[in-house]
Amino acid sequence: MKQSIRLDKYLANLGLIPRRQLKKLLKQWIILINNIPARSWDQKLSLWDKIQILGVGEFEVKKDIHLLFYKPKGYVSTDVDEPNCPSYKNLLADYPYVNLVHAAWRLDCDAHWLLLLSSDGNFIHQIISPKSKVEKEYEVELKDPITQPQIDKLQKWVTLDDGYKTLPAQVKLINPQKIKLTIHEGKYHQVKRMLETVGNKVIDLKRIRIGQWELGNLKPGERQEI
Repeated sequence: MKQSIRLDKYLANLGLIPRRQLKKLLKQWIILINNIPARSWDQKLSLWDKIQILGVGEFEVKKDIHLLFYKPKGYVSTDVDEPNCPSYKNLLADYPYVNLVHAAWRLDCDAHWLLLLSSDGNFIHQIISPKSKVEKEYEVELKDPITQPQIDKLQKWVTLDDGYKTLPAQVKLINPQKIKLTIHEGKYHQVKRMLETVGNKVIDLKRIRIGQWELGNLKPGERQEI
């Protein structure tokens, strides 16, 4: 966001108030800027101004939004609902900036893990770009006990079904059927395909870290601004 932005544009971007309704609300003294009634629909806002909308809530004008979100199973990480799975944004309905943020990477309905959301497209691109080699760490529950040869292959490299040769992964054994796996790429269903390549199968997958950002104590459906 620029250093200043018009009131009507910012509220429209948030999706809180359609522009056609703004003039009516201004006349009713419903919108306050820093505790002062808003003067006009084209009033300029500055960073960290506080907007109060009676009956809606209070929030600050921010340049960019970065958010950690624990996406639970049963939701997809697209911005709109899919035929058999609702969007994760249904769980952020009470978050005033929900329409500004978008997800880095797509997660299927049956996946539950750390999701990184941002209003900054450049930030998302840097995170998901293969050139960045951002670490992704997962807790992986397996169908069968993992063997040392399987661990050795993962830590060296494996060739996926499309011919892609993975970078070396880091493997930490939690118990015979559960590992922590750290990779540096973000190929489609990469972790599942890696384990299938070495002769095992993933039955539950949870991403607990993206680069420097960790899932921590977040519970399914919870969020944290960063």
